Amino acid sequence: MEGDSVMFLDRLPSCVEPTDVDPILASLSEFSSALSYRDLPASTVSAARERLLDAVGCAIGACDCESAAIARSLAGPPARDALSGRIVGSRDVVAADAAGFVNTCMIRNLDFNDTYLPGGHPSDCSGALFAIAPQIGASGERLIAATVVAYEIFIRLQISAKLRERGWDQGFGIGVGTAAGLANLLGLKREVTRQAIAITAVANVPMRATRAGQLSMWKGVATAYAVRNAIFGVQLASRGMTGPEAPFTGRHGLVELISGPIELPPFGTSPECFFIPRAKIKYWPVAHAMQTAIWAGIELRRQVSADRLASIDVQTCWSAWHESGSEPAKWDPRTRETADHSLAYILAWTLRHGEVTPQAFVPESYLDPSIRPLMNIITARVDDEIEKDMPRIVRMRVTAKDRSGKSYDVHIVNPPGHEDNPLSAADLAAKFMRQCEPRLGSERAEAALSTWRSIDNVLDVSDAFDAVESAM
Repeated sequence: MEGDSVMFLDRLPSCVEPTDVDPILASLSEFSSALSYRDLPASTVSAARERLLDAVGCAIGACDCESAAIARSLAGPPARDALSGRIVGSRDVVAADAAGFVNTCMIRNLDFNDTYLPGGHPSDCSGALFAIAPQIGASGERLIAATVVAYEIFIRLQISAKLRERGWDQGFGIGVGTAAGLANLLGLKREVTRQAIAITAVANVPMRATRAGQLSMWKGVATAYAVRNAIFGVQLASRGMTGPEAPFTGRHGLVELISGPIELPPFGTSPECFFIPRAKIKYWPVAHAMQTAIWAGIELRRQVSADRLASIDVQTCWSAWHESGSEPAKWDPRTRETADHSLAYILAWTLRHGEVTPQAFVPESYLDPSIRPLMNIITARVDDEIEKDMPRIVRMRVTAKDRSGKSYDVHIVNPPGHEDNPLSAADLAAKFMRQCEPRLGSERAEAALSTWRSIDNVLDVSDAFDAVESAM
């Protein structure tokens, strides 16, 4: 991919003041084209390192997943070397948009990558950066800066536009964040960045039907599709294609048609201006709202045996109930994607086994009829007090009764991985090793861990991707 070079600003202004016909587009474009590694506080760099490590581990852990295999079978060669992308876990080089699609399929497949409430997985954007960074010889510092751009824009759009609540999927924010992060990685000029974001924004507003009812494989690849489209949007803009002048605030734009007024939190360079440290890293391979369900199940299991229980009442926030406990399909999961979003199944499995691993999501596990009776004594409802605290405080209360009428109460607050209860360096390393060691062997996985833990010291990230080669 060929991009225009740009001289990064010595420092980003403390607050970008949009003055354009579309102030949102102006703000996003300015931030994307101006931010460099030297603008980042140490806490932001550390957060980006951790999330890059986590995303790579998630990709390697799912490198042989079915969705990625399908995507690889369709990935063709690039029209020329400048339009190539690398598939994580191999030296395979294909068209950049295809590589970005494959990479994001792997990152998302286990539902183990990070999340930001309300709803969304910012590391999905990394699929594009992983495809292109090694092809252009980017340094670790450039990869970190581009990652921060993608996260900051995705998260701001998620919390401001509230598309999820209106029935639209997170792919919109992922697409825009990816385009912006990729423009930063390539050093595109502000005007080219503007066109790339505009093209991506106006053409990609996916429906949230992706995440309703009995879930399909598309649940795990919808954002990969957004990433693929964003890469192509950046390629078009790099070649001179122009986009709509006001995709956000103009006539028939996002604000008018879908979101209503949007006020983005201002960009800046002080630590409190960055949202990336608040992206939650998962301890368990399930939807983030279900992390609390697993910890609740572990604690309840310590108090009482599952086979003694007569009823289990789960009180949770609206989003956890709506996505994982409001539909009949979640009490009878028939696909892996439904199972890892089923409150009843995840809680019942934990009560039986004491933990949740990928083994919970193979067909013989989630289709096992013997677990249905336990699931059927579980009810779920929204608790107004818990909802009021969201998203700053994540809670779940489980009240159970055994057959003798004895009550048991479990209350989980901010489970491991929450920004106020972050995973330790040892936790992150263990998670990475669990996913990579079976593919790479112990010695190579340890070496890869060491490299990715200090990715900002790597002069050419090709070396870091070589470290996780041959995972397939």
